[in-house]
Amino acid sequence: MQQINTKIQSLKPSATLAINQKVKELRSKGALITHFGFGQSPFPIHTSIVKELQSYAANNHYLPTEGLPELQAQIALFLEKYQQIEANKKFIYIGPGSKELLYQTILIFESTFLIPKGSWVSYLPQIKSKGGKYSILDTFLENDFKLTPEVLKSYCINHSNEQKALILNSPNNPTGAVYTNKELKELAAVCRDYSIVVLSDEIYSQINFSEESSPSIAQFYPEKTIVFGGLSKVFSAGGYRLGFMVLPADLQQYHTVYRSLFSETFSSVSSPVQYAAIEAFKMKDEIKAYVRDSSEILKGVSNYIYNEFTKIGIECTTPSGAFYMMVGFNKFQEKIRKLNIHTSEQLSSYFIETLNVALLPSSDFYFKDEELFFRLAFVDFDGEKVMKAFQKEREVTVRFIENYCPNIYRGVNQLKNFIDQL
Repeated sequence: MQQINTKIQSLKPSATLAINQKVKELRSKGALITHFGFGQSPFPIHTSIVKELQSYAANNHYLPTEGLPELQAQIALFLEKYQQIEANKKFIYIGPGSKELLYQTILIFESTFLIPKGSWVSYLPQIKSKGGKYSILDTFLENDFKLTPEVLKSYCINHSNEQKALILNSPNNPTGAVYTNKELKELAAVCRDYSIVVLSDEIYSQINFSEESSPSIAQFYPEKTIVFGGLSKVFSAGGYRLGFMVLPADLQQYHTVYRSLFSETFSSVSSPVQYAAIEAFKMKDEIKAYVRDSSEILKGVSNYIYNEFTKIGIECTTPSGAFYMMVGFNKFQEKIRKLNIHTSEQLSSYFIETLNVALLPSSDFYFKDEELFFRLAFVDFDGEKVMKAFQKEREVTVRFIENYCPNIYRGVNQLKNFIDQL
């Protein structure tokens, strides 16, 4: 038998992609499933971006490995205007999704990677695939599972001889939490004291329920923060597979390392997609309004779910951005045990098999198996239909949810009925 890399062999398929496939299979057999498990923007790509892609469809040239210079320049302007990040366009790299750029960064740095409990599912598998070192840092429900400077500092004091890299995601997948300026400033101070490299995953930055954009730790720790972003979430263009990263001043000495690795792996990103991305990152008024309306819809849907759940004792993180929240059933743990269910993975299976509701267990997000939390992605609706309705009604009420987001409405009621019947 052919031997293969055991570190790769030990990986399992991405939890988000696996549950999405399972839901597709069940739906193909006629099952009525509420899909709270997959985090893809439900809205169509804005027509101006699509038209730009079409106009460059015949362009078959390889572009520079780092990316199209005009796109690098446009992203630099975008970051300065909307995220208060000063980025040198020469050190902005374009890749086939921010996920790939994160992975390549993890390959490059020999650090202990610090992951706050309640972080995206793919961070740890990427680290494990190279045999990297890592540590999961504690977070707590009372502050929406956001990392505190006290926890970070405590780790650093106890591991003073390690080179450390912190992976920080805000707005956060899976919690929907957004770090405040104060919180980021305090984390930045610890990072500076201990010379931590920060990998700041800001893919959801403009999907913010109270501000035009979300704060970045790069504002307070610009010298060693690598910022990641892309088209997939804000611009509803996951299938375009275009991400970017910004190498900060203290790490620009590794430019040749990055360029070499990119050239030996993905070479360059699709030419037509890069030209279309310029149009997206120009953030013209019509796109800005579209993103704002998308955020308002997601805010309304999340508020509905949060209110319905918290009034019956289901614990929820307070959704402030992205399109997720964590929901917890720990208050009902004793009754749930009577169903011979003891882990979040077991309860997740029960939900999809018995209630036709798909939720991702918190064990996929670095929680302990027995913690009965789940990531709930509130995007299972027809985004085009909902957008048209919202642009007429301008308010997301319970009636709006029932009429235009029937899967969300049904799923919430299924889970409420589950609690009632315990």
